Amino acid sequence: MEKITSGPVSLGVLLEGLFKGNLGSLSNLLIDGISLDSREVNQNFLFCAVQGEKANGNHFIKESFKKGAVFCLTDSKKFQDSNILYLKDLKKYLGVISSRLFNHPSQNLETFAVTGTNGKTSCVELISQIAKLIDYQCGYISTIGTSFDGKYFNFPSSLTTPDPITLQRYFYEMVKKNTRQVAFEVSSHGLDQSRVVGTSIDTAILTSFSQDHLDYHKNIRSYKNAKKKLFTELRPKNIILNIDNILGKEIYRDLQKSKEPHSFFSVSSQAGADFHYSFLRTEDECIDVNLETPEQQIYFSLSTISKPLASNVICALAAFLSRGFNLDKVYPYLKNLEFPRGRMDLILLSEKDKCFIDYAHTPEALETALTELKEAFKNSNLWCIFGCGGDRDRDKRPKMGQVAELLSDFLVITNDNPRTENEFDVIEEINQGIKNKTRIKIIPNRKEAILYCLNKIKTNKESNVLLIAGKGHEDYQDVLGKRVHFSDHEQVKSFLTSN
Repeated sequence: MEKITSGPVSLGVLLEGLFKGNLGSLSNLLIDGISLDSREVNQNFLFCAVQGEKANGNHFIKESFKKGAVFCLTDSKKFQDSNILYLKDLKKYLGVISSRLFNHPSQNLETFAVTGTNGKTSCVELISQIAKLIDYQCGYISTIGTSFDGKYFNFPSSLTTPDPITLQRYFYEMVKKNTRQVAFEVSSHGLDQSRVVGTSIDTAILTSFSQDHLDYHKNIRSYKNAKKKLFTELRPKNIILNIDNILGKEIYRDLQKSKEPHSFFSVSSQAGADFHYSFLRTEDECIDVNLETPEQQIYFSLSTISKPLASNVICALAAFLSRGFNLDKVYPYLKNLEFPRGRMDLILLSEKDKCFIDYAHTPEALETALTELKEAFKNSNLWCIFGCGGDRDRDKRPKMGQVAELLSDFLVITNDNPRTENEFDVIEEINQGIKNKTRIKIIPNRKEAILYCLNKIKTNKESNVLLIAGKGHEDYQDVLGKRVHFSDHEQVKSFLTSN
């Protein structure tokens, strides 16, 4: 993306309230841009040198000055110079500093911040689509990609939640394009690393909660506390909570006890919620929805077999309704909503056989996807292909094996993104959750695993449904730090073309 600047803004304004010392004449130093990456520094930029997970920005301070930086903020006390300043908690303040440089762009947008173990991407992109139906231009930032206006896909995402500077830059670009709203994903990593600090949040949404990312958070309590930050520390004006999970219930109870003024609403399939819903799966593989809101009862249909995807629609609708938007003209068109790529994507294999490609990469998501398919296609054999990512939460691997064995008729364990881990070690840990080792097939090569199932299904005279889980929209495999092109979609379509 092109380098976007907003300045000039004085250093004194950028650091107001963040630095307790006296800046002296430096207070008037004008800053035109800001960067964490020395390669992106231009003239009159502020370079922020922080210790990252993979690289230490402090090693590139000299390079940043050569590129045109006029000042450097650092998280290291080692540097002493007239144009280098140590700032305690620099990482935490990056969003605030960036927001000031870009003229507080999130304050000029209606913001929807979405967190949850599963459903973030779907909810974010659905919010953007619903906004379009009521003639609002709503940008989005999701795991799959970024759109500054909700119409055109600008570029793919590398992080679920961008770094603080990039996030504020995206908001700034949206404001420049006269975008009125933005929906964006907020990951537990992003919350833990203060990437969203400095952002004005109008509505915060929790879609779901279950085990994930314990490689980073170490335990479920730490993971929960990271998610909670969106609803407590970031002080959203409005809160939507799916309370069909332990974290949603916990936050809802805390808000009920809190003396602070909050506007908060519950979403649930259980009676008594502010937004109570029930689903009926239809013969044409759609879902009919009965939604009770605080104001009215609404009926509409969705083109999906997935109840979790349908619940993400409810969260998106609740976000608008709780903010006072009239959606009466929207409901008849909800059947035309498009769900994000890799979220229960259907590929017809034949008149009797179907394939679904889904991003499910947690025990709950895999269990839910298989359960949905079992309910929707009661008279079909259920096949499942999945693997687990290397260098990630190891504790979930046997749990996913256990779930897949329990719910599928035919199971193939394969690779996902091995990263730097030995692929056979990952598969063996999945295999530890399998009771009957004789009824599963292990094919480490993902392409071969997919072709094996497709060939078996082709010669099977019964009706079959295949779930290829774990990668969804991804068109690569991460192997030893390199991204090798690979797409589940392409493999299936290539098979159909050649057969």
